[in-house]
Amino acid sequence: MEARNRNLNDWLTTVRAGQVKLPRFQRFEAWSYSQVQSLLESVLNDLPIGAMFVLEVEGNPPFHPRPINSAPDGGKVGELLLDGQQRITALWKSLQGGYPDREFFVAFNERTDYEGIAVQSVKVSTRGGRRYPLWADDPGRLLERGLIPVQLLQPGEEANARALKWIQSACGENQAEVVDYVMQVQSWRARFSSFNIPFLSLPKTTSPAQVLEVFTRINTGSTPLSVFDIITADIEQAVGKSLHDLLENLNGRVPGLARYGDVQDIVLRSAALMQDKTPDRPSILGLNWNEVVETWPALVLGAEKTVEFLEAEKVLDGARLPIFTVVPALITLWSYAAELSPDRLGESRTLLRKFMWRGFFTERYESSAHTAVIQDVRELVKAIRDGKTSVPPIFDYELPTAEDLCEAGWPKKRDRLARAILLVSLRGGATDLADGGPISVLNVAQREYHHIFPDGYLRNVQSQVSANLALNCALITWKTNRAIRDKEPLVYMRDRAEANSLGDDEMVFRLKTHAIPERPLRENQYGDFIHERAREVAAAMEVLTSGRPWSP
Repeated sequence: MEARNRNLNDWLTTVRAGQVKLPRFQRFEAWSYSQVQSLLESVLNDLPIGAMFVLEVEGNPPFHPRPINSAPDGGKVGELLLDGQQRITALWKSLQGGYPDREFFVAFNERTDYEGIAVQSVKVSTRGGRRYPLWADDPGRLLERGLIPVQLLQPGEEANARALKWIQSACGENQAEVVDYVMQVQSWRARFSSFNIPFLSLPKTTSPAQVLEVFTRINTGSTPLSVFDIITADIEQAVGKSLHDLLENLNGRVPGLARYGDVQDIVLRSAALMQDKTPDRPSILGLNWNEVVETWPALVLGAEKTVEFLEAEKVLDGARLPIFTVVPALITLWSYAAELSPDRLGESRTLLRKFMWRGFFTERYESSAHTAVIQDVRELVKAIRDGKTSVPPIFDYELPTAEDLCEAGWPKKRDRLARAILLVSLRGGATDLADGGPISVLNVAQREYHHIFPDGYLRNVQSQVSANLALNCALITWKTNRAIRDKEPLVYMRDRAEANSLGDDEMVFRLKTHAIPERPLRENQYGDFIHERAREVAAAMEVLTSGRPWSP
């Protein structure tokens, strides 16, 4: 990367010649007129306006280009402007008179807050073929108001002749005034022409993936562009289809997919896996987009079946998802499994359950996840689509021990193993301890993370132990959480039994749906409780990671 200087005259020349353009993924101009006014005042008073960022281009640009707003669309592109669109667009349009409802004037009798020369922004409109206010096009009346059009400060000989003609029209026969204003305007024009706008330049050898990484890092606006936004314009031009329309169709068919993460991200990673590529940014940029469009119905079907599968396994949302990597993989695999015969579908469901739960419980995707998941998907595709005997590497990874389960942290945090343990309790139905309602897509977001042995209670009786363990957690309603508060388990179990007419059997059933052992709760034995629940979770884990359904 190289830092360089370039004056405003040269910037405008390259824009006019079409040598500097924008990558099509850039959003359009968004500056307010007050921002344009402030920029012009900065240039007029020789204050810095920040550096630009460009990518050098040789031959065909790596991203489809478009011209600066209102600039000519010809010429051979030599640079793509990655950062600085708003500033260059504002300077180009204001000096060219490119705003249909706004004119900018040097207000030479006014001063800015920092005692600089001021610029005034004037709203204009057209009615009956005339522009209003009428004085906006009258040189003499403008001069009386202390205003000179910013357009006269445009560099170049042609603009110089226009400036002289305007001044002569404004001053009439007063040659002394003509000379004074010509000298003043020439001084301002020279300041504009020589105004330095530095820029950083990425070499033409920079890969598209590196360009996008740089762009997303410097793109710090209020609504940053996603990778999906960045590549969409190029794709639409290449294949003639709108990815946004396709995505809207997917959201309509599978609204539940959004619960598991950013749908755009899920789609791009799924598309990469469906083309036998790693689900990372370089691979996404290298996708065959015609193939993406052709296989879109399969992707939508895979997403639909994946959401059904996740809900059936009680993996209900992204907030409790142990690891994201499995979601695009499941979409890819379900795109092949969805239309199999019933027997083959049953075999595939077993493989997919085994794959998903092993993804949750093992360390397979803790590092190098992109490489690991494509290896597993390739082998599973052979088994599901082609009916071959194939074993993905994830099936050989060691499961955590009961002791590992005992040490897992609080599942509200981004802790893979802790969330996997929580999902076991959801898989059992996670019936609320008070109202008896089972966990579901509709209520999971309203459930609260409850300490089975309350933190306050443990601090009083066993200050050295940690309450924030996955095995000490259950999801319950906020009303139940408030009713239990810091009561010891024996007390709140008795309270719940007395609060309904169903007795102890119902309370034992509700505990069982969370994989919560009853005996150590009644005896208020925290250590015994953690180890006994670990054994129950481990037994459930063994069943699920072998591909079989489990219920308590």
